[in-house]
Amino acid sequence: MKLKQNIHITNILVFVLLIAAMWGMTSCSTSKNTFPNRVYHNVTCKYNVLWNGQQAMKAAETELAKLSKDNYTTILPVYYYPAKSDLGAALPQLDRTIEKSSKAIYKHSMLFKGKQYVKTIDDAYLIMGKSYFYKQDYPQAQRVFTYITHNFPQANTYNEAAVMLARTAMRQNFFASADEQLENLHYLATNKKNKKFNVLFNAAKAEYHLTAPDGDRQEAIDYLNNAIDAHPKREFKARLNLILGQLYEQMNQQAEAQKRFQQVIKKSSNYEMVFSAQMHLASNYDGTPSARNAIMRQFKKMLDEVKNEDFKDQIYYACSEIARVDGNDTLRKNYLAKSVAASTNNYYQRTFSSLTLADLYFEENEYRKAQAYYDTAALSIPKNYPDYDLVIQKSRVLKDLVNKLDEIDLQDSLQRIAKMSDSQRKAWVQKMIANYTEAERKAAAEEAERMLALQNASSYTNINTTSSNGKWYFYNQQLVTSGQQDFYRRWGSRKLEDNWFVSNKQQLSFDDMALMNDPSLATDTTEYDENGNPIPKRETDPKKEAYYLQDLPLTPGAIDSSNAIIAKNLYEAGYIYRDLLHDIPRACASFESLIQRFPKSEYTLPSIYLLYTLYQGVDQSKSDHYKNLILTQYGDTDYAKLINDPHYYERLAEREKTLERQYESLYAQFNNKQWAAVVRAADEAIPQCTDPVLKSKYTYLRTVAAGQVYNEDTLIRGLQYIISEFPTTEVADLARTYLSIFDAQKIAALNQTATADATNPNTALVQEDDKKNNAASTASKAQNQTPTNPFNYNGSEMHYVILLVTTSNIPVQTVKQNLASFNQTYFSLQRFNVNSFYVNNTQQMVTIAKFNDAEQAMNYYNILVKNEMFSSDINNKTIIPYAISAVNYTTFYNNTEGRVFYDDFFKEHYLQN
Repeated sequence: MKLKQNIHITNILVFVLLIAAMWGMTSCSTSKNTFPNRVYHNVTCKYNVLWNGQQAMKAAETELAKLSKDNYTTILPVYYYPAKSDLGAALPQLDRTIEKSSKAIYKHSMLFKGKQYVKTIDDAYLIMGKSYFYKQDYPQAQRVFTYITHNFPQANTYNEAAVMLARTAMRQNFFASADEQLENLHYLATNKKNKKFNVLFNAAKAEYHLTAPDGDRQEAIDYLNNAIDAHPKREFKARLNLILGQLYEQMNQQAEAQKRFQQVIKKSSNYEMVFSAQMHLASNYDGTPSARNAIMRQFKKMLDEVKNEDFKDQIYYACSEIARVDGNDTLRKNYLAKSVAASTNNYYQRTFSSLTLADLYFEENEYRKAQAYYDTAALSIPKNYPDYDLVIQKSRVLKDLVNKLDEIDLQDSLQRIAKMSDSQRKAWVQKMIANYTEAERKAAAEEAERMLALQNASSYTNINTTSSNGKWYFYNQQLVTSGQQDFYRRWGSRKLEDNWFVSNKQQLSFDDMALMNDPSLATDTTEYDENGNPIPKRETDPKKEAYYLQDLPLTPGAIDSSNAIIAKNLYEAGYIYRDLLHDIPRACASFESLIQRFPKSEYTLPSIYLLYTLYQGVDQSKSDHYKNLILTQYGDTDYAKLINDPHYYERLAEREKTLERQYESLYAQFNNKQWAAVVRAADEAIPQCTDPVLKSKYTYLRTVAAGQVYNEDTLIRGLQYIISEFPTTEVADLARTYLSIFDAQKIAALNQTATADATNPNTALVQEDDKKNNAASTASKAQNQTPTNPFNYNGSEMHYVILLVTTSNIPVQTVKQNLASFNQTYFSLQRFNVNSFYVNNTQQMVTIAKFNDAEQAMNYYNILVKNEMFSSDINNKTIIPYAISAVNYTTFYNNTEGRVFYDDFFKEHYLQN
């Protein structure tokens, strides 16, 4: 045996020496088609560069397999595709594969007269194309696979490249192209000897029929069976069997479905897949009492098994399906709630159970309960979940509705308590404090009992990290259990969170401790509202009376404010019922409650008009009632004119368009600093505006222009009026920001001396036209500081990624070193320019350049923010990352006042997209 090894080694050495000699004679040129050159480049390519690339590909595929997290609540896809933002761990190996395959092609390709003399060059192209495919860079993958099919039609790689080309087309939703490509390969599938190709081809055809709009489920079943007959690898075969079982089950072919699920249980080593197959088998329920009892006994047994702790959510969901077949909705909802509560790490199941339960409550118009479960689903839903955007939208709509209903209930409760006598109110407060104190006492007693029970538990002995059989600590269940007992005995039950060992989560900063040592260091922390008035500090201790009394409307003015809040929320809730939930009865009830409770509210007239339209064709007598109410009591309003003149709306819209055109002209005058002309034109336009948004814009331009014409006091009053009159508009945010540049004490003093005319600056300014022309220069400075959003979105232009670094917390050089390591690891094939400079006294901006468009920049951004070198600094705002276009980059650098807008701009145009 030893002699044979020596001979083998000797042969290898001779072969290597021969190759070395040939290399010395020919200088390993690829430009000369000689025998020594061909031998050298074939051997070196296959056993050196290409081999390294293939090893990198295997490592990448191993990392990709770890990312697999299948959604067993729906029919599995033939292949799992992780979210692109989750590819970080596999990217270094995929880039290495591309680098090595490119090197193999560049250094060793010998192409003469259309013929390739290095036999493994096509293999290099194949792993390059697959790397781009796994990176989800489908246009690049398509180019490589197309090149292989055109230039290597006789190579062994042709078949796989052709199938991968079809799969690449499917991933880009080019289904017609994918179908054509696969049909061209159909004749090759008749050769049963080529098992690898038959698996790839039939799996791709099945994938097409499961994903294409014109896909056929029966065709998918046929191709899946063909793929299984070609003997794929064990785990892939189990996956195909599970998909077949799911399809057969969906088509009510229970016998075939059971056969496939049994194959999964028998062959697969993936417990999650096996468990899913077991659940499908157990759920094969025919509605008979005997079958129900047998299945429920099996489910109970599975719930009691420790190994199924992470699968209880699926078991409870299966129980809910039994209840669904039985028509027991109450029991079904109970099991679904248990499924949601039992979920640990299966986000698909938690989302699916939450949505199923939320939909049930939604169909019953139980919006509060529906919102709670939609909200749960929204917190756990994976980005690649079906109808992701629809789920998020419905969750937001219901959350908005429930917030408004809660606000109505809160204000009603506060008014009820405010109407109590002093003695009744005091007794109520004392009762609330007593209830809180008793609940606190019970919680402390339960904690003490739990601690005592744990102390009386089995004694804790010294624990080694290994047991007698050499197992590591966490693989030894007895040691783990003993360790848990000691933990509970010492700490009790603690939630898994940061600073879990701290009972009182109130934290002291270094500044707090400094103040404790030297109270003279204290500064004024009083907060002021936009009018410059101090905001009273809120009581936060539930054991003090002020905690319960601070929000009660005890004055007529406070009651009016509370009623305004109720009216506003009734109106907006009615709109949500009508427009977003299409629940007409509840919309009508909300509007009718508003007009009955608040007949003089600003929302009363629009509510009456909406009731007139909602009841048309449903209850004509009520519709006529509200119509007559408008015509008799609100005859001069636009609503009455709209009822009398069906074309009034068109004329109104035309008037609004005219005002919009006039606004553009007015804005040009504003930019040209024609302040007096702006004031006069705005005074003519504002009374004609019915659109509050357009009216707010006119008012803002007039306010700033009037501030230039008159003085700073006029400007301040105008900004306050905008905030009060148009609180939810964009110009109100501008007004708040603009107002913040003025001294708070000056604003407070101005408010104390303000006259009644100051509440409407548009009236006051007209009276001041001939008085105050001497202060234009003062207000001119404020005009130059007017902040507006200067950024515009264009995803197709060149982009950068920037990091705003707080240099007092981390040296910028450290950030740049980390970036160099990050780029080398995850983007080794790309070359970035990294530079930095100060943007203010505390921050430097690090720029990573450049990216072709927003998508490439966001791919980089998504991987960077999840990387452990940066994530902690990003979470605590030491580093603030953005993707930014080249144009906006220049704006960000030059427009220091406008920078405050970029965070919201980035969230809206980049993160939400």
